[in-house]
Amino acid sequence: MDKTPPTRRDVLSVLGVGLTAGLAGCNRLTDTGSSPDRSAQTGTSSGDADITVSILTESQPAQLPPLWDDHRIEDFQAAFTVETSGAPSQVTVSTGSVEINRESGQWDSDSVTVQPGQMAAGEQEFTANARKNETTVADTATARKPVPGNYKLDVVPERNEALRQTIQTNSDEANYLDDRGGFTEDDPVFSSYSSHEHVGFDKLGVDLVALEWRHDNDYEELSPDPKTDPNIETTQFIQSIGTDTGDPEIQAIKNGEKGVTTYPNGEWNSQTRDGGSFDYETFANAETVGEALDGLHTYLFNWQAIKTDIGPRSDEDFIYAPTLEQAIEQKNNNNLEAHGWDFDLDSHGNGLIYGKNPDGSDELRVMETVANPVTSTPQTIHEQRHPLVEDSNYLNPDHEEFNKYWHPLRFGWDGYSNSQRWNFEEEKRKASVTVRNIASSLHPEDAAGIAARDQNSLGMTTEYLQDFTEKLRTYNQNDADFQELYNQSKILDKLFRDEENNHVIYGGTENPQYAVVEDSSVIEEVWKDEQGRYDDFDQFLRDNPSHSTALDDGNPTLDRDAK
Repeated sequence: MDKTPPTRRDVLSVLGVGLTAGLAGCNRLTDTGSSPDRSAQTGTSSGDADITVSILTESQPAQLPPLWDDHRIEDFQAAFTVETSGAPSQVTVSTGSVEINRESGQWDSDSVTVQPGQMAAGEQEFTANARKNETTVADTATARKPVPGNYKLDVVPERNEALRQTIQTNSDEANYLDDRGGFTEDDPVFSSYSSHEHVGFDKLGVDLVALEWRHDNDYEELSPDPKTDPNIETTQFIQSIGTDTGDPEIQAIKNGEKGVTTYPNGEWNSQTRDGGSFDYETFANAETVGEALDGLHTYLFNWQAIKTDIGPRSDEDFIYAPTLEQAIEQKNNNNLEAHGWDFDLDSHGNGLIYGKNPDGSDELRVMETVANPVTSTPQTIHEQRHPLVEDSNYLNPDHEEFNKYWHPLRFGWDGYSNSQRWNFEEEKRKASVTVRNIASSLHPEDAAGIAARDQNSLGMTTEYLQDFTEKLRTYNQNDADFQELYNQSKILDKLFRDEENNHVIYGGTENPQYAVVEDSSVIEEVWKDEQGRYDDFDQFLRDNPSHSTALDDGNPTLDRDAK
């Protein structure tokens, strides 16, 4: 017999994380409950009244803590006394979807304990049922589960069956989920903090693999007007790669005879125009994402200029990012993996594109969205369209155009963070979009296009966001794991879409932490927090389990310089 004790995840599965995760943050009760209910209760029956049952509340749960330290789970259980007569064959205690019988480890003689994870927040009724033959009797008692208004979230793996069904129904890939790992239980977001498995209310269930769909699902629908201009900018572009379409205009674009810029194998100066050509074989056999982009990026710009009559445009970066990504993944022969996303500098679009290469190496590059970026010269134009992040002139303080556009990855960079045009909060919100868009859907109506200033139910501490932007800004020189950063962005996007609760993300990228807060004014203060007073958010939760007012200027509790 297998005597291995159940793991934390096994227990969560038995309790039903789907229920408890759904309760997180939905109730705000601070009352510790009334005294034990010892009043006599009369059972009701159907059939012959030869059995009785009574249930009395012996003890109410204590106020649950905002974060789990060295607490005893016994202090937060409800306890009942259940007495019967007439030797009933079956006795249960139930509330909602939870039912406890006499064979359970929670039933000891006449005493029944209920774990906080089996209770909804607030007051609820428990029913004791007894049965013998055709006779049933019942009695009721109440207990109250008080939860804090502000509390830390325990992120746990949980399958999102609704989203998985959507993927199964709509994906063009037969094995979309399996090809991405099936289901993930091992990630820093799951191990950075754990409360007791029986707490329940603070669990946030996350399906990291299914949340890939938020980014991948809609590039084919991104043309401005699919009815009159069906997918010219996305699907038709990708389908034209490596194929003789029979369209002479497309062939002219590939040959460099039409377009707005030269290919890497061409030369364009005042005396001669040799546009070069899109070399499909070089692209198809490229062994790095950077090499694949060399010709592909120029081909996309020339395609936009000729086939759409309006491009290339910096405000269509939301189209360019997924198009380049999908073109590489679908048309390169070396199984390159690419992941692109967009964001704004000022009025000028920009993006980043990550690549994982066949030899196991990876890279992160700035993705330009205009054919002639201000950061380049005619001699460096191909180098600056998709340079490694560290080589981009947007992030080169010695470049004359360094301050023309403030790149969000400058946020938190010592000596270079100041945009000289926005205040700290505005810079922070712009940087947060760069982080969130790694995972978000591409459709504005599905939350991708919501402006940073509208992020008023979700805040990120200054310390967390500075760490994240630094990891991206120096990605090719550090040991950060892109998948881990991507997974944190998925949770960020998930919390951003939650319109019922306020959340704060804090800690660092190697130790991400998440919390629910009751008062939206706390979120506003977190965005403005240039001094980092909220960086130690655990301390805020300990000091304010249900306090719903942001820190006063004179409160030194979270001041990093406080002694």
